[in-house]
Amino acid sequence: MRQNALHRRRFVAATATTLTAAVAGCSTLPGTSDTTEELTFDELHQTPTYVADGVDLTLPDEVPTESEPGDADLLLLPGDTGVDPEQAAEWLTEDRKIGLLGDAAEPTWIDWEESDAFEETFDNQGIGDSEPDPQLLVGVTFDNRTSTYGRTWADGPRERDLIRALDEIMVDIAERTPS
Repeated sequence: MRQNALHRRRFVAATATTLTAAVAGCSTLPGTSDTTEELTFDELHQTPTYVADGVDLTLPDEVPTESEPGDADLLLLPGDTGVDPEQAAEWLTEDRKIGLLGDAAEPTWIDWEESDAFEETFDNQGIGDSEPDPQLLVGVTFDNRTSTYGRTWADGPRERDLIRALDEIMVDIAERTPS
């Protein structure tokens, strides 16, 4: 074997080892874990929240959770929920916010928007359709019109991404809500 080939192999092995060690160290960088320990909230910590069966989300202890939808201000439902448009419209008229999570979030919301229940309850002027469909959609009402906030992630959201997005959306809603 030639001497140069041996040096190249040692160089490649040393470089690969260094690169592997550097990449492995990235897992300890702040903000890359799924824990919720470092999260701080501007609104979510004072928003009673209901998390329905079928929603794979664990809220931090700082977020008040409710066991019944009627006791919560924010209802988190799976995107393919079985909740009918009449119930959704009722919750919205009671100033509750409805969060739909998953790939079916926007199709479910559009089905509700196109329903007689929403048409009879709200003064909406059309329906928006996002592209790509949001993985998190929060619906709310302002002045008897529905409005939505959507978030999409390229590789799907981590739990902390969803929780941060919910807090940001709740801040936006609070800023638009008259005191």
